[in-house]
Parts: sequence; C-alpha cells; structure tokens
Amino acid sequence: MDNYPLIFDIQRSSFVDGPGIRTVVFFKGCPLQCEWCHNPESQSIKSEILWYNSLCSCCDNCFKVCKHNAIQPGHGQNRIDRSKCNSCGDCAKACIYNAMKLAGQAYSVESLVELVLKDKTYFRTSGGGVTFSGGEPLMFMEFLGSVCKKLKQENIDIAVQTCGYFNFDQFEKTVSQYINTIYFDLKLVDNALHKKFTGQYNNKILENLHKLFSPKKHKIIIRTPIVPGITDTIDNLGNISKIIGKLNHEGFEKLIYNNSFHKKKVALGRVI
Repeated sequence: MDNYPLIFDIQRSSFVDGPGIRTVVFFKGCPLQCEWCHNPESQSIKSEILWYNSLCSCCDNCFKVCKHNAIQPGHGQNRIDRSKCNSCGDCAKACIYNAMKLAGQAYSVESLVELVLKDKTYFRTSGGGVTFSGGEPLMFMEFLGSVCKKLKQENIDIAVQTCGYFNFDQFEKTVSQYINTIYFDLKLVDNALHKKFTGQYNNKILENLHKLFSPKKHKIIIRTPIVPGITDTIDNLGNISKIIGKLNHEGFEKLIYNNSFHKKKVALGRVI
C-alpha cells in the first residue's frame, strides 16, 4: 500500500474533537513545522519509530529482532541508529513495555472506512461522527475524498481539522461536498512570525480562510493554539479578533498549550 498516506493514530470514542462520540483519524504529514507541535510524529509523511527510555526495561527484545542492526543494546540515548532504521516496526511489535512505538500505518480506502463504520451506532445515538486530523489531512485530498464519499453514503457526520495550508481548488473538487464541519487553525497573523515559527508564510492560509466564507458551505470553527510568548500576545490575539470578527463563523476556540512535544521529540531522536 505504498500509494496510501500513513495514519499515525486512530482514537475511538473521542468527546473533544467535535459533537457527540467521534472517531478521530490522524494523518501523518504536515506542510507546517510548528515549533510547539504537540504531535511532532505527525510532521513527516514517513513512518517513524519512537523510543521512550523511561519505559524501557532493557530486555533487548527490540535489539534481537532488528534485521538492520539499527538498535544497540542498553539504555543509551543513541540506541536507534536512524540512518539504518527503515521503520519496519518489528521492534515495536517485540516490545512488551510499549517503549518502542511505530508511528505511521497505511490503510486502504476500504479498510479505513470499515474501521470508522464500526462505531456507526455510537455516531447515530450521540450525534457524533468522524473527524480527520493530523498532521494535515488535506495534504491527501484524493484519498480523503474517496473515504469521505463512502462515509457520506452512510450518512456519517464528517469534520476536518486543518492548518489552512492547502490547495483550495482541489479541496473544492474532491473533499468539500462531503464534509460538515471545518476546524480551521489561525496561529499567527504576522507573516514574518508565521514563517519563523511554522516554516511557511501565512498568505495561503488567510486566503483560504476567506475563500471558505465566499460563499460559506460548511460549519466553520476557528482555533488558535495559545503558545506562551508566541501566539498569546496582545497584538496577535487582537489581530486574529479583527480578522474573524468580520466572518460568520460558528465559534472561536483557544487551544491549551501542550508541552509534551519535547518528550516526543526525544523519543523520535530529534532532541538529545
């Protein structure tokens, strides 16, 4: 399934990513590289191994099953040689302590739809549905559109969480007609600061935001992660208020800052 995007997590019975009971599907890959991203394993489109030193018992099962000599025995921070690791996941399967975890698994359109529909009864009784998150699900519009089309045929409520950096014309052609709600992240208004902290300028994001209201076809909730000293400044929040004050949106949410990203970056070998 080399042509399918990777999914790094699927959370069933969620109550925080939209109305009712929801299944949340997290796509792997994002055009932004936010410094504060609490899911750094979502940024790359490739599968990755996370190793949590604090959970490791030094049983060395991972070392024994690795066919690429990418794992060293013991507790050293450089235990995984990332240049040799191909993220096959054998080490994660062998680890009984969950110290090794594989982030990134491919699903076909049919298998992902089948998994989501397992919770169809809960969606019906609670007014819930499926939420596609990431990473950035709109990086994979052909795949996402195919999944959404099949779910819409089952009358499943569909929400998409997006950083706003996507091809709007392709979105209109492949995904827009199937989704009910869009959670749109608006992080920083200052263009230079947006580039500094996310790796991309925000021109396309602001342009897409206004296009979603011209004309408006979805329920749209705008969200801002509250990052101390970066997004929580009076200037930034004031400028966001000015922008969204002119839009007929369904709500504005301030997302609580989550500093768990550092632990995950260490587990990914990005910080030693």
